[in-house]
Amino acid sequence: MKIAFASNEGRALDCHFGQCTSFAIFDFGEKGYRLLETRPLPAPQPETEECDKFQQRVDLIQDCTVLFVVKIGGDATKTVMKAGIILLQSEQGREIIPQLEQLGRMLKERPPLWLVKALKRGQGLGRADHLL
Repeated sequence: MKIAFASNEGRALDCHFGQCTSFAIFDFGEKGYRLLETRPLPAPQPETEECDKFQQRVDLIQDCTVLFVVKIGGDATKTVMKAGIILLQSEQGREIIPQLEQLGRMLKERPPLWLVKALKRGQGLGRADHLL
């Protein structure tokens, strides 16, 4: 499955969802993880409304199953959830790689239901299971 991290620098969670300028995209599964790409947002247009700004970000990560953010507002949360993306919040400045390693340990030891469902969804199994 693909996991997106709201990260301007690509190494740590360092921005609010509505203010990030890029997303680090990782492939994650039972065999580990790897960086796929960094997806920058297009330059903002002055007339872009807040709701369009959120949708633009969701459109950029639509193929991802999970999104890690530092903070996210209520309207943006609704937009992300409507897209069927699992939303996880983490601490400001927390590095991405240790979070992926923690997910890997969780997967091997005793995976929570949301992680099992996310993996199935990310593999194209049980697409309707994205609602927890």
